[in-house]
Amino acid sequence: MMSKHDFTTVSHIERIEKPTREEFQRNFLSPRRPVIITGVINDWNALSLWTANYLTTLFSDKQVDISVSQNSIFTGDLENGFANLKQKIQFSDFINILASKNKSDKFYYLQQQSIPTEFPEILQDIKLPEYFDKKLFVDPTIWIGSGGNISPLHYDAMDNLFTQVSNCKRFLLFDPQQTSLLYPFPATSKIPHMSQINIEKPDFEKFPNFQKAKYFECIVEPGEILFIPAFWWHQVYSLDNSTHELNISVNFWSKPPISQFLTPPGRRLAAQIPTLLKSAFS
Repeated sequence: MMSKHDFTTVSHIERIEKPTREEFQRNFLSPRRPVIITGVINDWNALSLWTANYLTTLFSDKQVDISVSQNSIFTGDLENGFANLKQKIQFSDFINILASKNKSDKFYYLQQQSIPTEFPEILQDIKLPEYFDKKLFVDPTIWIGSGGNISPLHYDAMDNLFTQVSNCKRFLLFDPQQTSLLYPFPATSKIPHMSQINIEKPDFEKFPNFQKAKYFECIVEPGEILFIPAFWWHQVYSLDNSTHELNISVNFWSKPPISQFLTPPGRRLAAQIPTLLKSAFS
């Protein structure tokens, strides 16, 4: 873990209970500050309903796309884009793998799939948090896995209300101004939003400036929302809990202000547009 290295933690993420929309936008959305929001989704049916049995009852025979990793890290590489394998299996088989007491030597993750498109039956179990402009929202997505899964250091190009439904996740976050310290893959690669650094075993000879990086750290518990502003770098760890077999999260995505494309990663993304347009129409 990063704690064994001599990094400087800036601080833990602030927790705030039931901020008004105006408070959230003034104190966090506008200044682009992460925050953990508590007490807002206590009435979600998902918090009590989304068990392995309930979800299997609804989706037993549904074919789902699952990511498979040999080493718990759901990552990519420069040559192949996302390197973890994709496997289409029945949902019930997926849940049985996660719940198995005889753990396999592989790790499995249902990653960022649209709830309205893929799992409309459970859309009624959640509610849209009222912190973003509804016109800017993108479909909510769901993550289902077990403890031990790691999403390596990366950024997203949209604002995210990351909502934890069951079990917990640990986050390390770096602000966009530290992009040069985090050694992202080239802007022309398939994964320009990902860092080349393995945080667990950083190569300081190859990436010396990473030693100067400062990070925020937090654990997001069931019923809590972590606001991750667009272009904030983050690494995510799925944690185990003795009372839950599944680790489930929901993302609520929103398009960020155009000003965020002036941040270092935002400028990198904007620089890709001519190349993307050329490939799209060639």
